[in-house]
Amino acid sequence: MRALRLAAEDLRLWSGSDLISAATFRAGLDEAKRSLSAPDKALVAVFAGRTQAGLTAYLAALELGHAVLLKEDHTGDTRRSLLDAYQPEFVVEGDEATVGDEATVLPGYRVHGSMLGRRVLIRSSPSGGGLHPQLALVMTTSGSSGRAKTVRLSYGNVSANARSIVGALGLEGRDVGITSLPTDYSFGLSIVNSHLVAGAGLVLSTVGPSSQRFWRLFDRTGVTNFGTVPIGWRIMRQLDWQAGHHPSLRLAYHAGGALEAELVEYFGRMMAAADGGFCSMYGATEATARMTCLPPDLLLDHVGSVGRAIPGGRIRLAGDAGAVGEIVYEGPNVMMGYARSRRDLSGGDDLGGVLHTGDLGRLDDGMLYVVGRKDRQVKLYGKRIQLDQIERRLSGIGPAAAVQAGSDTAVVFVEGDTDRFRDAWLATLRALGVPAESLLLRSVPSLPRTHSGKVDLDRLRSSALGG
Repeated sequence: MRALRLAAEDLRLWSGSDLISAATFRAGLDEAKRSLSAPDKALVAVFAGRTQAGLTAYLAALELGHAVLLKEDHTGDTRRSLLDAYQPEFVVEGDEATVGDEATVLPGYRVHGSMLGRRVLIRSSPSGGGLHPQLALVMTTSGSSGRAKTVRLSYGNVSANARSIVGALGLEGRDVGITSLPTDYSFGLSIVNSHLVAGAGLVLSTVGPSSQRFWRLFDRTGVTNFGTVPIGWRIMRQLDWQAGHHPSLRLAYHAGGALEAELVEYFGRMMAAADGGFCSMYGATEATARMTCLPPDLLLDHVGSVGRAIPGGRIRLAGDAGAVGEIVYEGPNVMMGYARSRRDLSGGDDLGGVLHTGDLGRLDDGMLYVVGRKDRQVKLYGKRIQLDQIERRLSGIGPAAAVQAGSDTAVVFVEGDTDRFRDAWLATLRALGVPAESLLLRSVPSLPRTHSGKVDLDRLRSSALGG
């Protein structure tokens, strides 16, 4: 039942800048397995994040044949909605819980023990249904925040994706990765899984690349590769980050949304000058994580592409050959299906390894270019228009996000003064052939973002409608 095959005796794991010995890690893993032991398959909610306790609880649960629900945001509303919907048998709490404080125990649970200083709770009454034997992970999607909708992933999904990423990025035992993203985000967890499967080292960091603490830790531990989402790369560009200041770095990559072509080229050339490489990748929680990779040696010849399918996967378009169509991914990492409640966790494989992504793309010489979302197409004054296309036209000036605000109206939110966007906005109106009253320009101090760094379109849509 194990999703990840680990050689614990060779494990190189850092908690911050402290190297954890393999013997210490194994002792913690054994402690966690004792705390999570149960006669039947159980769901384990882990709120301990990117810590030694969080990683140990995750791996112990998988070794025991349990399923895991990961959430780093362990605040009241988020935690409560997930616990109510999925009724996990065990809860490994975050650092806000005091081991000996019985007064703060979650309703419906009692203290069962502790592991690595984190309190372990057990459910006081039976859960509302069984779990599918192959269920390994219950993951919230990047756009679902604390809502109950999740993705059901099998042991096979997790293992296949980890091995494919090892192959796509050429990860080896000599490499060292770092937790640059939350582990309840599929891209962030994929970084963890791929390094563990490769036998590479892993640094547990609770801060991201926008922090100087991250880079001091990066250099002290000799990290060789890391990835982050587009907002992270934009911030690093603003901070004038330089790859050459980090001698151990050989590979960097982005996923989790579109990164502007000029930034892909900028960081691609920077990494090449530092004898390293930069990769563009594309993925979805529904495919466990990443689905494609554009390797460094092809990057500058195909800027704007996300490359080809990872090993074991296949990309095709639904529609006429040569035209823009819905991106369809096939592979062993495609989810079993969605879930909204505990009773859904007993379900089997609903997709059969085929994922209709909802993204629109085109193929050019076998390279995939993502051009937008099916559900981001609107009709303004009789013309069908992709909101993603509007955003791309303005993104060269600064961050921009477009949402529909009525039957014939869209609003483009931009960061800062609208005056600097006005020429690009007027050019967009002319190119689309729509009047100014159909495409409104509105300024915000900063675009709201989800936990994974993506623009929170629901909040912008509510604002556009006056909510």
